Amino acid sequence: MVGETSYSKVSTILPPGVPAFEDGHCKDNMPQVVKKWQVFPGRNKFYCDGRLMMARQTGVFYVTVVLIVGTCTLFFVCDCPYLAREISPAIPAVAAVLFLFVMSALFRTSFSDPGVIPRASPEEAADIEKQIEVPNGSSSPTFRPPPRTKEVVVSGQTVKLKYCFTCKIFRPPRASHCSLCDNCVERFDHHCPWVGNCVGKRNYRYFYVFIISLAFLCVFVFSCVITHIVFDFEMPLPFLDFSVTVVEGVVCFFSVWSIMGLAGFHTYLTTSNQTTNEDIKGSFSSRRGQDVFNPYSKGSFISNCASVLCSPAPPSLIDRRGVVIADSGPVLRESYGSVKAFHLSRNGLQLNASTASGAVGPTPMIDMKSSHVPYAGPPLHTGRATLPQAANGSYPRDVLYQNSGSHAGRGHIPVAVVPPQSRHPSEPSSITKGLLPDSIDHEFGVDAGSQLSLLKQSSV
Repeated sequence: MVGETSYSKVSTILPPGVPAFEDGHCKDNMPQVVKKWQVFPGRNKFYCDGRLMMARQTGVFYVTVVLIVGTCTLFFVCDCPYLAREISPAIPAVAAVLFLFVMSALFRTSFSDPGVIPRASPEEAADIEKQIEVPNGSSSPTFRPPPRTKEVVVSGQTVKLKYCFTCKIFRPPRASHCSLCDNCVERFDHHCPWVGNCVGKRNYRYFYVFIISLAFLCVFVFSCVITHIVFDFEMPLPFLDFSVTVVEGVVCFFSVWSIMGLAGFHTYLTTSNQTTNEDIKGSFSSRRGQDVFNPYSKGSFISNCASVLCSPAPPSLIDRRGVVIADSGPVLRESYGSVKAFHLSRNGLQLNASTASGAVGPTPMIDMKSSHVPYAGPPLHTGRATLPQAANGSYPRDVLYQNSGSHAGRGHIPVAVVPPQSRHPSEPSSITKGLLPDSIDHEFGVDAGSQLSLLKQSSV
């Protein structure tokens, strides 16, 4: 017997608010992955899918690049041919090696994680507050802010750990919160606008190599320029070449002193195993008392240099390229002034639920900054969140985001979680059930099986 197969006609009418398909694909609803760098709470810029990170204020960094590249370009074009011909062909080679060394150290310092410490999750922050819960004599307990400091002993020296009201953590020893990047950084040295990044535990060695090599480059170029000017009095050069050489000399003259001073200062810090932050605050100064000493010093300048510059590079504590995973519901995120909605599933995939009208289902976009509901979104290092359930068993429809009281304007996580729409009463057909993700029904508020049905009938 020959079986007969028939197929029903499929409706091509899309539900309201669903964007049209282009080239067989739904443009705004293709499964995508939301990376953690896209919802990072600090004031940082990320490039190359989160592989590179910098501070948002990068204008001075570009000035640094232009000054180094521009001065060296003029030197290679106007001075090196003459010096290689009259003195030695090794001069351009040495300058090229120093230039490449300087630029590689600069980019490594600027584009790497300085040692950012992840912020506490809402559960961790609540646990810290519960530890200091004090009764007020009534039935309901009251909460006061966590203590500002805790004391630990490091190599026989008492060190205070300060509580960060932005990150909701007690900072480790030598860590500090950068007000420009809005992050707590391990072994925080300083925020350097010239490199466009914080200088901390993970990139200090590259910063030190950068300023040392830059000092050598400035001295070398300045010496070559002075030599060229001296030879020019014996064999006059064209006016243009002479003018460019003078400009190079002026730039190098005003740069070499500050760079050499900075290199000497950080050499002192490295040999004594201190940071700029500790030196400015006088953390281990004798003025604090005779019993105060640096507990991090290894005893000799060689051991300190080896500890700071040659110790194994610590791993990054932030999983920038990890996938944000939520229990359910779309996630709204604010990125450079625009708000986008995503539907996150347990496997880390999400459907872009933003429409042309800026709505997610029947619920309109809500101004995230005008809401004052405490944040309940997913922390960066766990990627999971649980929506608070109301007393009547329903979920709130408000946009949720972090609110830190007086610190609400400092680095809140711009992620809001909105619960999914209720499922349509009608169940999908048995054939389409399981083939299409449940998030489609949540996304559009309709039964996907009613729009796509495949009926197969066979007879023997």
